[in-house]
Order: sequence, then structure tokens, then C-alpha cells
Amino acid sequence: MTSQNELRVEHQNHALGQAGPVVTRARFVNVDGARVAYRVQGQGPAIVLVNGTAALDVHWGPVIGELGKTRTVVSLDYSGSGDTVDDGSALTLQKLANQVRAVAEASGVGRFDVIGHSLGASVAVQLATTAPDLVRSLVLVAGFPSGAEPRLRLEFELWLDLLRTNRTAFLRLLLLTGLTPAFISKLGVGAVEDMITGYMPFANWEGIERQVTLDMVADIRDQSRMVTCPTLVVTCAHDQIVTTTPELATYIPGSACREINAGHLAYFEGAHEFLAATEAFLSGERR
Repeated sequence: MTSQNELRVEHQNHALGQAGPVVTRARFVNVDGARVAYRVQGQGPAIVLVNGTAALDVHWGPVIGELGKTRTVVSLDYSGSGDTVDDGSALTLQKLANQVRAVAEASGVGRFDVIGHSLGASVAVQLATTAPDLVRSLVLVAGFPSGAEPRLRLEFELWLDLLRTNRTAFLRLLLLTGLTPAFISKLGVGAVEDMITGYMPFANWEGIERQVTLDMVADIRDQSRMVTCPTLVVTCAHDQIVTTTPELATYIPGSACREINAGHLAYFEGAHEFLAATEAFLSGERR
């Protein structure tokens, strides 16, 4: 039987008009009362992908498929997204980091690299500082040191207002601010509306609200100073959501920083540039 996750990926790939991750059946692991969905594909050194707010596997675009050619790629739906079911309680970075760790352990991958996007970057830092024996290196994309930064907090407050009053407008705003104007213009109105329509049936709205609430209070400045593994911070030159990613690099000792020509939702329009930067970094840091 085809799982809901498989249907979601197939449907959204059609709506986006592009190839996305290879469809893989979800596996599940129980963590602190949550039944966490995850997927494994590829073969080789392990890399774990940690999504941003409201994100699904499809939002990695071609990243999963490309990395899976030479690596074991593990992705998951942490609480609030996708096929994961939990008790609906408030989210914390440690709770989500525990889910990532449990997924990696259930996958049997041993030590692994982590790529975290936006909120996922905060989760990745939390994991790296609480389980340094497991995390080989970090790639942090469009991450932010603190959700309390005034402009970012205003963004998150607006997200919450729209999630409670006009969910279509929330998704439209997310795309308009997450992608560059040139990319949106190239896509056209019809494609943008198709993306929204494709996402709507599978959105966990209550879960997304909990994720945004965590965005607002997430603060990894102290944890970032304790990161000991090799780290690449990837900033997006046209990010209209998070503007403090370069600051994040200043907190992490010895981190490298690389800018790519993309908006916040980097994998829609900057996947190849991101992959090149990531591959170069991982190749240099592989031990």
C-alpha cells in the first residue's frame, strides 16, 4: 500500500514541475511519547537532514537524491510535521534534538554529518552540543542565533496570526519571502498557486503553530559557542526571512561561512550551488 508520505511527495513533485527526493517508505521510532517518521536512502557515509519550520522532505528538492548517490541520507518529520504523531505538547530544541538522535540510532548509521535548515539549524546545534560523540560535522543553512531578534520576531508573530486566520495567506507569504523575486516571476502565478494547493492537504496546522512558537523562543547563542565539530554556515544572499545567519557563524569557533545566490528556501533555487559547497566541505572534513 502506498503511504501518505509517498502520496505527498509524488503530488508535490508534480505541482512543482521538478524532480524531488526519491520516494521512500516511512519508518517509525518511538521517542518520548512521539511516533517519529523517518526515511533512509542511498549508501555510504551517513548524513542526517533536519528540516525547517513547516517543511517536508520534498522541500530539499534534488538535495536528497544527489547526496544519496554517495551517502546514506536520513531525513525525518520531527514533531509538528508530516507523518509524525505526538501528544501535542510544547516543543523545545532538546525534544527535537532527541528525535533526531533516536532516528539516527534507529537507522544504525553510527556517526553522521548533519544538515540543518532554518529552525533545523538550531536543532542541529542543540544535537551537536548534547551528543558530540555522534555528530561528525554540521552544515547550517539560513540559521538564526535567536528568534527574539526584533525583525525576525515580527515575522514569526505575523506567521502565527495568519496560521490562525488565513492559512492560504500564510503559505503565500512564506513563498513570497522565501524565494527571490526573480524566481517567483519565473515560476509565475499558476505555479505558485499549485505549490500552495499541493501542500494544503498534508499540512499539520496545529503542529506548524507549535514549531513557529518554538522559532520565537529559540536561542542557540550559548550552545553555538560550545560546538566542537567542523561547521559550515551557509548564508542565502537574498534571504528575506532570516537576515542574521552571518552572525551565527561568529558564535561557532572555527566555523567556515559560505554565501549562495538564493532566498531562504534555498533548495528550490540554489540547490546546485548549495550541493557544491556542501560536497567540498564534507570532502575536506571527512574523517
